Amino acid sequence: MKKYIIVAISLLFLAGCSFNKQETTNNIFLIPEGFEGSIFTFYNMPDEPPLKKEDDYTVIPVKEKTLDVLKDTEISQYGVSFTSTKDMIYGVVNDKYYYVDKNGKRKEINDQCISLGSNGGFSGKNGEDIKYSVIQVTSSSCGPSFKENGRNDFNAQVNHVGKYYFQKLAIKK
Repeated sequence: MKKYIIVAISLLFLAGCSFNKQETTNNIFLIPEGFEGSIFTFYNMPDEPPLKKEDDYTVIPVKEKTLDVLKDTEISQYGVSFTSTKDMIYGVVNDKYYYVDKNGKRKEINDQCISLGSNGGFSGKNGEDIKYSVIQVTSSSCGPSFKENGRNDFNAQVNHVGKYYFQKLAIKK
């Protein structure tokens, strides 16, 4: 009888552990070498390719773009990725970040050089539910303060780039 109680308690313990498994984000960001600034990832974008997988991770290729309204400033360059993948994965962030050179060689970016930004969404012109996430990356301001708060100039960049894409992609009322 005692043996059955121990087995039953063990099974309940193991079952309880499986319910506590947290979801993880599992993204790999491929960022152009030397890039510093804000990076937007837009999900559920019609006519864009789905994100590819690399083992258990989703690969997010980042392209560097220039925002005309920020021309002649140090924050005119930003990063962006568009995908038809419906939504981002939510959970404990365990993403990996790499600078990628012109030959495709990756160099891991220290997590003190990454600042997680906001997530959000809006209705697209065709009624689709567009989701987005924002991060910041630096190579010149790495540290706990950057990781926690980003940089003020990059935060201003997020506002300008976000406004640009909202005006370009959202339903006009």
